[in-house]
Amino acid sequence: MGFSEMDGPHADADFWIHDCLFMPQDHPARTHWDRFELDVDPIQDLPADLADRVESAHREGWGDDGDGYDSPWDRDFAEAIALRGHTTSLSMRHLSGQARGELEPPQRWFSVEKVYRNDTLDPTHLLEFFQIEGWVMAENLSVRDLMGTFEEFYRQFGITDIEFKPHYNPYTEPSFELFGEHPETGELIEIGNSGLFRDEVLRPLGVDCDVMAWGLALERLLMLMYGFDDIRDVHGTLCDLELLRETEVVR
Repeated sequence: MGFSEMDGPHADADFWIHDCLFMPQDHPARTHWDRFELDVDPIQDLPADLADRVESAHREGWGDDGDGYDSPWDRDFAEAIALRGHTTSLSMRHLSGQARGELEPPQRWFSVEKVYRNDTLDPTHLLEFFQIEGWVMAENLSVRDLMGTFEEFYRQFGITDIEFKPHYNPYTEPSFELFGEHPETGELIEIGNSGLFRDEVLRPLGVDCDVMAWGLALERLLMLMYGFDDIRDVHGTLCDLELLRETEVVR
């Protein structure tokens, strides 16, 4: 589908993981209940101009009609190191030009990388898993472009019953969660999150066109393709090795 691959650090500054995504610093996802902060020295080399623009977006919003958060923004918190809870930190590094230099539209980038979340283990949640991240930068993108890209992506895996449900994200508007029907149980399983990045995300990064983005859980995609009913059977310390050895690979 014409995508190039991203990579980057598993442990990164909260600035790249959350601040660039216009997630307020008092958001529940940024507490120790949801993230794994590391007891190491903070990053001291954040791009000064970019950090100032991101701070301004948090405090004042962006544009004439912008409205920031009525909450504190602390540079020390932004520099603190944590294990990434999503691979969108890679997207922020690339969109800002810090990873590969300034990018001109159109662009298509993806990654399949491990992420870490302080979740409760259950049949659909793990402490670490692989996320499929992707984004497209182009002029005049729409929700139809976003949905069409997803439908084509999942069609390649034989999945044609994707459902889109409106959702709220601090970093995208409009936003959609994606669900697929489990082939064995009939249960709807959330398999991803998506949307078009807000101006408060893109403009501080220096991006003047549209960017649509998504994050998909690889293990949940496997559950839909193979009919597994417990994510712990396919990844992690409790995985069923016999099940993995005996399951025929879908082609």
